[in-house]
Amino acid sequence: MRFMHMRIARPVASPETTFQLYARGLGFERLGAFTDHDGFSGIMMGHAGLPWHIELTACLHHPVKPAPTEEDLLVLYYPDAAQWRQVCTELEESGFRAVSAFNPYWDKNGKTFVDPDGYRLVIQNQRWPQI
Repeated sequence: MRFMHMRIARPVASPETTFQLYARGLGFERLGAFTDHDGFSGIMMGHAGLPWHIELTACLHHPVKPAPTEEDLLVLYYPDAAQWRQVCTELEESGFRAVSAFNPYWDKNGKTFVDPDGYRLVIQNQRWPQI
């Protein structure tokens, strides 16, 4: 049996601050939220209708410091070059910082950004799946 939806959960310093950054940069919507659920608060973000979303969490009683590596990536594919350039511009204007990819593959057809929690986002100018 195949799963029907995927949730990517990430601890962040401030779910609201991080959500606002992704909302401005990628147009993500607030899909849901919870407050002090067994000591955790969070926001689910993404685009309605897609089979995945990202959950931003914060532990209220024992904060977990985000600890991503240079290879913890969220990769989004934009095959249209004009749309890809526009998204890259919007990310930079929203507060994401452009960085060189740890794996040089991602710099060939994409651009890598990092958010204030250290999570990396690759905006790839290619179609998926590649045939």
